[in-house]
Formats: sequence, structure tokens, C-alpha cells
Amino acid sequence: MNSASEAFLFNYLNNPSPTGFEAEGQKLWVEYIKPYVDEWHLDNYGTAYGVINPESDYRVVIEAHADEISWFVNYISDDGFIYVIKNGGSDEVIAPSKRVVIHTDNGPVTGVFGWPAIHTRRGKSQNPPTTLENIFIDVGAKDKEEVLKMGIDVGSVITYPDPLIVLNDRYYVGRALDNRIGGFCIAEVARLIKEEGVQLPYGLYIVNSVQEEIGLRGAEMIAARIKPHAAIVTDVTHDTNTPHIKTKVHGDLKCGAGPVLSVAPAVHNTLLKIIEGAAKEKGIDIQKSASSRSTGTDTDAFAYSNAGVPSALISIPLRYMHTTVEMAAKEDVKNVSRLILESLKKIEYNQNFKYF
Repeated sequence: MNSASEAFLFNYLNNPSPTGFEAEGQKLWVEYIKPYVDEWHLDNYGTAYGVINPESDYRVVIEAHADEISWFVNYISDDGFIYVIKNGGSDEVIAPSKRVVIHTDNGPVTGVFGWPAIHTRRGKSQNPPTTLENIFIDVGAKDKEEVLKMGIDVGSVITYPDPLIVLNDRYYVGRALDNRIGGFCIAEVARLIKEEGVQLPYGLYIVNSVQEEIGLRGAEMIAARIKPHAAIVTDVTHDTNTPHIKTKVHGDLKCGAGPVLSVAPAVHNTLLKIIEGAAKEKGIDIQKSASSRSTGTDTDAFAYSNAGVPSALISIPLRYMHTTVEMAAKEDVKNVSRLILESLKKIEYNQNFKYF
């Protein structure tokens, strides 16, 4: 990673990109990849993609998703407090006392998730559980009318402002590493292809999809548009070696121990073996994870599209997913980009992904 790449990473991760409102983040991503691709496009709902060798009739996708979890304003009380619903898998348990940004046509409005002081919560009957129904936002307004004058209304989207930091020179820490860190990785693949003079015998589509957090919707749409012959998806998965997580249930995965390759019904075994071979050949440490049904990622959307697309999933281990302190090892981020690139080199034009 060079200094320009790292500057892009921080700029991109610190920019809000909530599900359904990814435009500003997508602009940053497109501007970064433009020098490394032959052309770029945007679909109707905002999925962005760059293409290398667009003239080829054989198409391979590398993909990540661009959206982050957030909240919607759902109800404004007469005394000016704001109640919310989830936009994606937001966690109400972490909300109390967090600062927020409410995005309006008049510009951003700062607020806080309020919470009653511990002194007022004596005894079990007086200790309110943290639920979606009782968390609320305070913007310092005296009543509903003042809230509305700020430009806040039902449907206004809400994000956290927490910036990306580096912890112990080893980890990236911030909100929305799920999965803009993956978007960074595939952008880096495009840069490396250009700077290292890699010649691919097929068309490569570098795809940053929208709306993954509410059901893989962006990937569904773009898979139908591109009609790829193969897809390598990158997302995040859980570092299971932190307190309160059972490795016997969730697998044994660690930040810093390498990219995670998934074994799942949606993962095509031939493509998986190509990736494993690339990792072994280049000395890239990998970890393995098993999914009994779906992977829960855009891999599923690509795999089951267009009568079946050979697909695979390379994940970055992540601590504290869907919080504002998501943690990923810098070494894993670098190795995911390198593993994707080395895997692409091993895919041939008109590759036959035989089932047996």
C-alpha cells in the first residue's frame, strides 16, 4: 500500500455510505479506480464498477459491498425526541450515549442517543432494557416543530461519525469496515494490475455493490446486468478469538492469521481450489470457514444468478462487527488484495469450472 492508497482508505472509510444512500462513497471509490480501469459504469441503484478489457466476451467479477448499517427516523415525539428503525443490522445495544449524524436536505445535524443516568435506574424494575422501542435521539430541540425546522423528518437517515484510526500500528479500527474495507481491497487489485503490468486474458469487472446489508440486493441487480462467468467476492467474517464467542460454534478464526476462504454450497469447489493453489504458491497464509447453508454475503447472489455462476468468497477476519469499533488487521487487508490478484492470474479465458 502506498501513501495515496492509505489516504484513499481513510477518506473512503470516514465518508458515510448508508444503505440506499451510498452515492457520496461511490463517487470517492470511482475517482480512485478511474486511472486503473478502461471504463466505469453505474447502475440504476448506485452499484459502481470498473472494467479492464471490456472488449472480452468472457467476464470475471471481483466484488465487495459499499453500504454501511444505519438508522432511519421513524417517529418524532411532541417534545422533540426521535425514535428510530434499523436500516440494515444496526445494534441497539451499542446505541445509548453514542453521537450521531442525521442527514437532511439542509445538511448534517448532530444528535446523541440519550439514556437515563445510572442514578435513576435503581432496582430491576427501574432498569430499562436496551431495545429498539426505547432508544431515542436528542438533537437539543424543545419540541417536534423545532426538529422539523432542522430539516429532520421521518425517513431521514442516521449514521455514526466515528473516524477510522490505527491501533497499535497493527489494526484498522472504525465503523463500516463491513464492508468498505473490502471495497478498498478490490480497488487495490485494480491498482496492482495496472502498476505491475498484469495482462489478463478476459474482462475483469471490479464491482462495488450497494444494499448488501438489507438482503444482497445490489449484487442481485448487477449480476443480472453483467452476467459474469465467475465471481470472487470479498467481505468480512468474525474473529472468533475474543471474549464471549464460542469457537466450537462459530469456528476458529483470528485477525492477522490470513484471509478466510469459505466452504459452502454457494462456493464452487473448482474456483476454491484455484484460490487455494494461488495462496500456496505465493506463501499466503489462509484460514477456512464453513457455512452450512448460505454464506450471508453477496456470494450467494452471484452464485445463484444467471443459471449459476461459479463463485467464491475471500473474507477479512473482523472483530466487533456492526459496532463503531470494528477491527481488521492491516496484514490481512494487504493479503486479501494480493490473494485476489494471484487467483485472477490463474483463471484462464473461457475457464471450464467443471463440477466433476
